[in-house]
Amino acid sequence: MPLRLRLRLAALCETVLLALVRLLLPAEGRHRATAPPPPPPPAPPIALEPVWLDTPLVRPYLEVPA
Repeated sequence: MPLRLRLRLAALCETVLLALVRLLLPAEGRHRATAPPPPPPPAPPIALEPVWLDTPLVRPYLEVPA
């Protein structure tokens, strides 16, 4: 096969492959059709005072003698 014919054939293959890629891949900025993401869960309520203040002491030996 002469070189000139090989170059023409290679250019033709390149054109066909590029056209296939452009057809099969989504356009820039286009995305698959999917459901929108769910909304974020509501934030937990803010405790004004720490919970550990009104719990009994777990280790009684840490109590300060009166």
